[in-house]
Amino acid sequence: MINSNPRVSAIITTHNRKALLKRSIESVFNQTYPNIELIVVDDASTDGTDEYCKVLPLRYVYISKQESKGGNYARNLGIKAATGEYVAFLDDDDYWLPSKIEKQVTLLENSDCELVYCGRRLEIISKENVKYVDLLPNKQYQGNMRKKILLTICATTTTILAKRQSLFEAGLFDENLGFWQEYELTIRMAQRKPFYFVNEPLCVYRIDTQDNLRLTNKFDRWKDAVRYIHLKHAELYKSLNYLECMNVCVLVWGDALNRAKNGGFWMKYCYYALLFNIVAFPIRSINWLKKYYSEKV
Repeated sequence: MINSNPRVSAIITTHNRKALLKRSIESVFNQTYPNIELIVVDDASTDGTDEYCKVLPLRYVYISKQESKGGNYARNLGIKAATGEYVAFLDDDDYWLPSKIEKQVTLLENSDCELVYCGRRLEIISKENVKYVDLLPNKQYQGNMRKKILLTICATTTTILAKRQSLFEAGLFDENLGFWQEYELTIRMAQRKPFYFVNEPLCVYRIDTQDNLRLTNKFDRWKDAVRYIHLKHAELYKSLNYLECMNVCVLVWGDALNRAKNGGFWMKYCYYALLFNIVAFPIRSINWLKKYYSEKV
């Protein structure tokens, strides 16, 4: 056990998922770490989430339909309402394993950093079964991450524990983004201090392969988010060398294909179209990279 117990604010954002939310809340209450305040930010739910939350030992923040501005707005409201020195996040369909916060606080308290993350366990739900796949952090993605952070989404929202004051100083979540919000936030955080990780899967990320609405994730909005991030941090991207630019392309295309291949029939069509484009016309990417790289010099 650790000697000091600084308060951790656990922030769950939710919208009309009361049944799944119960598991997320229970995973916070079941943490081995003793000093956690739980804040549930309800983004205009109409399924009885408010009645369920109001009888539990937690702080409940309700966002009306008129006020609703997306998930990052809800997360930022939670950060502003928090009183903890540290902040951690949960989506309403994910959950933490019992020792997550204790192990991350121990690491954060004993490291010169403002953000730590951990591995995660994928819970993949299909018609046939439920299977679990553990994803551990890549050992190269720790320490000084100023440039390396551009090449990877190493920390997803549910894996992060961060200093609350540092999040304010970095500018909180960008409310213009509907996707890749953790990637963009960690780009800014990585310019401040090193990152470290707990090399264990300490949270569970739910993927329902039958939930096409989530898996497709409105592809045009995803593309807009990627473009927005690249423009916002253009100077950082221009500092990359040719091979690093290639890695960024792999990151973007890899995420696009993962979104597509897990979707329904029409998304599988998009997946194979994208795959054909990569295999049959790689020269497009190479020419784009040459043009991108030449513009920097």
